[in-house]
Amino acid sequence: FNSCCKLLAKEKIKIAFFESASAGYLAYRFSLSPYSGDILIGSLVSYDLRVKENTLHISEELIEKYTAESMQVTVEMINKGKELLHADMYVACTGLLKKGGSETQEKPVGTFFYSIYYQNNFYNFRRVLKGPAFLKLRKLTYYITQDIKFIILDKKHLNLYKR
Repeated sequence: FNSCCKLLAKEKIKIAFFESASAGYLAYRFSLSPYSGDILIGSLVSYDLRVKENTLHISEELIEKYTAESMQVTVEMINKGKELLHADMYVACTGLLKKGGSETQEKPVGTFFYSIYYQNNFYNFRRVLKGPAFLKLRKLTYYITQDIKFIILDKKHLNLYKR
């Protein structure tokens, strides 16, 4: 986790979150980093559907078609949220932390969708995590921080070949 925050600080990358299933946990975790003042812009928590619709202006039609816990809605949270929070990298997360969402046999409780937007590219991930809610959030944070590092390092690596 700290290596991700250190890398963001080293590369001078500011990060913002649009959280649903994680309910602010990602921003909370990043705020604990000694680098938080250099990297963290903030987070918009849209746990309730009305926040997605009224604050992020995600259409009811999109939510009805794909459900609030879907990759399509997760990507749209970044598309709409970029107008509210200005950062270099955005992370959005939806999912089924516990029962009561749009779970199905193909999308069981523990399914998370997250999207990382960096340098005009979306990197989309779907993970199914097991265990109690707090453990799912810890695992989710781990995967997101690993993916952020891979994206930044891969971009740097690719740019070396573009010269």
